[in-house]
Parts: sequence; C-alpha cells; structure tokens
Amino acid sequence: MTAANHGPAAGPDGARGTKQRRSASATVLAAVTLVGLILTVGGCSAPATAPAEEPQSSAAPEAPAVSEPAEGAPAEAEAVRLELTALAAEVPAPSRDEVRAAYAAAGFSPDVVEVSQDSTPTGLAVDSIVSAAAVGQDCVLAEIRSGTATVTVVPALANGACLLGDDR
Repeated sequence: MTAANHGPAAGPDGARGTKQRRSASATVLAAVTLVGLILTVGGCSAPATAPAEEPQSSAAPEAPAVSEPAEGAPAEAEAVRLELTALAAEVPAPSRDEVRAAYAAAGFSPDVVEVSQDSTPTGLAVDSIVSAAAVGQDCVLAEIRSGTATVTVVPALANGACLLGDDR
C-alpha cells in the first residue's frame, strides 16, 4: 500500500491542511469568547470616570419621569404607579420594606408582594429595585431606578409567581 491510501495525512498538504483547519477553528472560538466577554463585562461595569457635578439651580426639581401602564391594565397598576412615584420622589433608592409599604398603600397585602434585594451580598447598594404583585393571571411589575418609577403589567409565570426566585 502507498501513503496515498492512508487518509488526509498522506498527501503533501494533508497534515498541514488539518493543522490549518484546527488553527482557524481555535481562532474563531477565541474571537467568539472574547466578544462574549466584552459584551458581558462592558454591560456590567461602572463608568470609567465620575460624572461631572451639575451646578445647583434655584429652580424647583423636575418631577421624576414615570411610565403609564398600558390602556386596559388593572386599576391596581395605576395605584402602584402613584404610590411608587411618590416614594421614588422622596427616596430615590428605597429599601425593600419601603417598596412593600408602597404596595400596601396601593391596596396589596404585604405578604403577596415580591421585591428584589436592596443590597448586594457584599453590602453595596443595588442600581435598582424590582417589585411585583399578582393580579389574577397578570402581575403588576415595577422598577425604581435613580428616583424614577416604571410600572407595567405582564403575564404571571407558570407557577403563579411574578419574579424568579424567592423574593417575598
């Protein structure tokens, strides 16, 4: 038998062609990994420089921006929006208990309100706090970030909860 009958390594470019394909595959894998890492870290990192302080003005502060629940949303969504808007105007980064109290003021039992953590495992403040409460097969879902309250209505999860995890 001749070397030509033993597969890709037998030809003059056989071994080199296999190595080139492996090298190209490794390069593509490295590039995809690098792009994924950049997107992951880039989306989670803090800004490189601190924002410049704005000069103080004597004008009254603007009211925080809020989103309106969709037309046809449960009345509970509007009540939550009003309570959380007032809370966010007073406390731009409220605690879990303050958010739960706002839902209670909107007519929900505090036991059914799901609220995300208000600090990281290392004790740092979170960027936003997310909360929700079930209304039938829907959930009134809200977020407070930097003094701005956003409220919407979304379908409940298959298990009837609104947020993933145990946040009651």
